[in-house]
Amino acid sequence: MSVHVAGRDLTADPRVVAGALRRRVGAMPRPLRAWYGILVLLCLVGAVGAALSLPPGWEVLGTSPPFEWGILIAAYVFFAITTSGLCLASSLGTVFGIEMFIPLEKRHAILALLCLMTAFGIIALDLQFPVRMVFGAVLSPSPRSPMWWMGVFYGAYLVFLIIEVLSMFTGRWRLHRIACVLSSITAIVAPTTLGAVFGVLSSRPYWHGAFTPPAMVSAALLSGTALLGLVFYVVHRFRLAGFERAGALAIPAIRLLLTIILAVTVLVVGWQTAWGLYGDVPGLSTATAAILVGPLALPFWVLRVLLGLVVPIILLVLPRTRTPAGLAAAACLAFIGLFADRAIFVFAGQVVPDSAVAGVLPSPFAAYVPSLVEISIVVGAFAALALAYTLAERHLPMGEHSGHVVGAFLGSANPAGAADAAAASAVRAAPPTLTAPPMYDGGGVL
Repeated sequence: MSVHVAGRDLTADPRVVAGALRRRVGAMPRPLRAWYGILVLLCLVGAVGAALSLPPGWEVLGTSPPFEWGILIAAYVFFAITTSGLCLASSLGTVFGIEMFIPLEKRHAILALLCLMTAFGIIALDLQFPVRMVFGAVLSPSPRSPMWWMGVFYGAYLVFLIIEVLSMFTGRWRLHRIACVLSSITAIVAPTTLGAVFGVLSSRPYWHGAFTPPAMVSAALLSGTALLGLVFYVVHRFRLAGFERAGALAIPAIRLLLTIILAVTVLVVGWQTAWGLYGDVPGLSTATAAILVGPLALPFWVLRVLLGLVVPIILLVLPRTRTPAGLAAAACLAFIGLFADRAIFVFAGQVVPDSAVAGVLPSPFAAYVPSLVEISIVVGAFAALALAYTLAERHLPMGEHSGHVVGAFLGSANPAGAADAAAASAVRAAPPTLTAPPMYDGGGVL
């Protein structure tokens, strides 16, 4: 039995398909097979956790009445702001035409789309009945609610990203430019409304206030830039599509941007800590104390401050570590520190109980320990993101195209821009085919 698709006869015999798949897997380098195996195993672990979290009435989460938002909300916030940060970092090239940021284009769009879909998957599992939320937001809108606006803007952001990715791979550059501009604008508005969801809760002093939305945007830019640093180190190390421009332009650009954002983040953390200690908001100083010397002190000082800020800045500043490997180490630590920061942010807003719902507490702080189900879902989410991006990197043409150039985006009058714009016109007439670039030349695993 065969199926005729795109002018080709494809067999539907399961034995033939399985045999072809085995041959394809057997032809892969051993490290790549191991990488796929680990990711698939972790995805299965996450799938088990997701299945256990769905049945109503199952108490499989570690949350409680005084601690209603757990690590799943922290993971949702992390992935949601990461997708915005990716777009903000790449917009320096795609929208503003800064040449050294242009190589970020394709990989940023794929990563941003995958991160946003991962965030939606996590929040769907936490809500348990997400379909009702979708119909409620459409049939019963609430414009006075920041959470409703968050859903609107992130939904629009998803549409813009899909258009950006499709237009990028089909050579529709005018549509692509419009989608890039719209997604860049939404990348600022969406995390701002996400911060407003926390900022309007006056009963949670650590979240409440006008400082939370802009702090969410700065965290988004740090997370997105750190993820790009990791990805482009892999591109450079394993000589993937576009590795020449990645080493010459993208890596120095990411290093510069990451250094600036880390310095700004240090100021933001310092200002937020000082305001929490010396401000006159009731309950804020207690929550800040929980971060500095209380139950959240260890992840704050070790993961957030030392490994997430201090060490990355040192690695980026010292001449001996200003290398692609040094950038990868700094980006990895900053990425981990940012996830810890979002978890601390979510937990600190609830660590000081605002009511006596749970009865008499043994300490001034509410306790929360993530369950194995929650941990498995978060681990599975990271694995699913890595697996999907690996498949995209391996099977999509991720190298630069003529639509990336400044002239194609901004109509530059310089000769190079004019030549590239002419090349872009040729591409419009004959859209590129989606042929996978060579991913393994003996020097890497992809």
